[in-house]
Amino acid sequence: MSWRAAAAIAALAVSCTVPMAQAQTPDTGITESHYWLGSRGPDELELSLLSASEARVGERLEVQLRIHNPTDGAVDDLQITSRRSDAVTSTTQARQELAAGSFPYYGASLGAGALQPGESRDVTVTVPTALGEDSTLAITEPGAYPLLFTLTGTRDGQAASFAEERTILDFSGDQEAPEEEGEHSFSLVYPITTEVDVVPGDTGGEELILESEQLAEQLSPGGRLDQLLDAYLEHDLHGSGCVALDPALIDAADRMSAGYTVNETRPSTAKRPTRLRNSWFTQSDSDRGEPGTGSRDAAAWLEKLKKVDCRMLMPWANADTDAVAHVGNEWLTHEAFEQGAATIERVLGAPLSTKLTAPASGTSEHAVPVPLLVADNSEWAGEAATFDASLGALLAQTGSKPQTTGYSNPELRYDFSMDSEQARALTAGASISVASAQEETVAKLPNYQDPAAARAVMETAQRLLDSGRLQPRPVTALDVGEGSGTPGSPYPDPAAFHDAEITQVTQQARYTDELMSIMVNDPGIAMTRYSFTAPLRHDLLTALSATDRSSLHGFTPSVKQSRTRLEKNANMLRELRASVSLIPPGNVYTRVSESSPLLIVAENGLPLPVDAHLAYDAPDGATLNTQDLIHIPAKGSITVSMTADLPSDVDQMSLRLWLATPSEHLISDPIDITVQTRAGIVSVYGVGAIAALALVLAALFRLGKRKKKKSHG
Repeated sequence: MSWRAAAAIAALAVSCTVPMAQAQTPDTGITESHYWLGSRGPDELELSLLSASEARVGERLEVQLRIHNPTDGAVDDLQITSRRSDAVTSTTQARQELAAGSFPYYGASLGAGALQPGESRDVTVTVPTALGEDSTLAITEPGAYPLLFTLTGTRDGQAASFAEERTILDFSGDQEAPEEEGEHSFSLVYPITTEVDVVPGDTGGEELILESEQLAEQLSPGGRLDQLLDAYLEHDLHGSGCVALDPALIDAADRMSAGYTVNETRPSTAKRPTRLRNSWFTQSDSDRGEPGTGSRDAAAWLEKLKKVDCRMLMPWANADTDAVAHVGNEWLTHEAFEQGAATIERVLGAPLSTKLTAPASGTSEHAVPVPLLVADNSEWAGEAATFDASLGALLAQTGSKPQTTGYSNPELRYDFSMDSEQARALTAGASISVASAQEETVAKLPNYQDPAAARAVMETAQRLLDSGRLQPRPVTALDVGEGSGTPGSPYPDPAAFHDAEITQVTQQARYTDELMSIMVNDPGIAMTRYSFTAPLRHDLLTALSATDRSSLHGFTPSVKQSRTRLEKNANMLRELRASVSLIPPGNVYTRVSESSPLLIVAENGLPLPVDAHLAYDAPDGATLNTQDLIHIPAKGSITVSMTADLPSDVDQMSLRLWLATPSEHLISDPIDITVQTRAGIVSVYGVGAIAALALVLAALFRLGKRKKKKSHG
């Protein structure tokens, strides 16, 4: 074998092996927990805020709380006590109080009796706030006050503190807190995204297959996505708001509206001929999944979305901006930052309102082809506008998936889910009021947000805009500037993707590019090679999603989900590449003469034609004469004819053949064929002649003996 052919075969072996994610992704345990957690320790029991009445100075506050005992032991003499701190005047101060506040002012207490293992109880605590009342919190001026509710009691006769619930409530009064002089401008970015669980291995032109109906449930009336959209549309932000849309969600909803299937797996995309006997007992009806039920709700949600006054972009699938930049693949970067604009314009029928993109990380380590919205305590490369980092970190603590942002101070991080979703939603609303004292506020809600927190923010923002305390500034009017300094956040990001994960995505992105390069567009086929491979890149961006990963309790499941998606995507890439192949002849190929052609079949299971040429490796002295270009039709095959100049003094000769692109990139696995040469044929004929002559002589000898015996008889 020649050195060039050997190198080519080795390259093929490398390029046709899509590495498995489990060998390269990090351990799913959270090894750097100090980046996630601060000083607040876990609670033994659960104390959750369910609701609170309107907070007004001098009036009683009614708070409904739920107590739950998840332990295997009973607790007695439970008591809930209300406490507060001084009103906060900045979002940083608010975060400090929530992380490690002292809450020196004590208010009303309420006995809650005993609680058995597994038992829950709802209680209502009435908290006086007027100065002259007994057990009062003594709130005399409007402002945002941190509140603490503690749960104490006894276990086995020993006094203990079991749980805490913290929130910040915005207390209003007849005379609001005095404004600082000057204009206080306000802008708000309102992201809408969710997990889009398309079955991995999707390719262009295929029916949408989702793993579950969770997306349909969110899009249905009263679902999470429906409520988020309603919360925005039902409030008037006087032009200061803009909805950041995940193009992966918009694309999925659009495809859902045309019909979809729910299944855990997807059928093979690469079609190859199947023998009849092999098809009798395969692909039962149950394997094909069930028709989706959310088509109408998806269409209705998209129609409602068209009413939004301002639309901007998020990265595809809420992919981590820095991770995509580290991968450094041109096509993947295009899908993450640029293709989404065309997708949203196609589905909603109108262009985006601004070129700004709102990444989940809030930071930028590398320049990307679009301007970003980044935290104002970060440095960036390329173009960007900024939002209030402290306010953004406080808002990110809300919802069912509270986010630990990379731009937040680690000293103020803790397990945000220790406080209930409702408590953190009230905090989110109060944080807008606190931030309104600034000369300029750009509020960015978390990329994954829940309706309760979103509604609280919108209500507060509209109230402040209606009263004139805030002046609306459109997001489209934000200043965009060039970055300077060292890009990145001043703090470590616990959810950052590891080098091994980046390497895995890089390899699969390159492999997808190679798959695209072996196909050629055909004017008679609507599908293009770009549109066919784009969903495979979307799989990679979904694997880089920050939606669950930046949440303390979502990190480990997110790593596992990304690993699984990359494994399945790798399997599909291998299957697609293997569908372009040579079919080896079954036995030794015998040439009658030197001019006899060698015939071999090239097969293509892809939906587009493949242009290739036949590459080979042969012993010294052997040459194959092949046509310059083989055009293998889409979903079809072609018989390739070639002639060979082979040494005449060798009985048999083995050849190795494979398909390659015109630029010598390997396409198919190599096959081996054995050719019976003319010398071999002559040799066989010679042996046959000698054997035939021997049989003739033997027959003549026996015949002569018989005649001799007869003559003597």
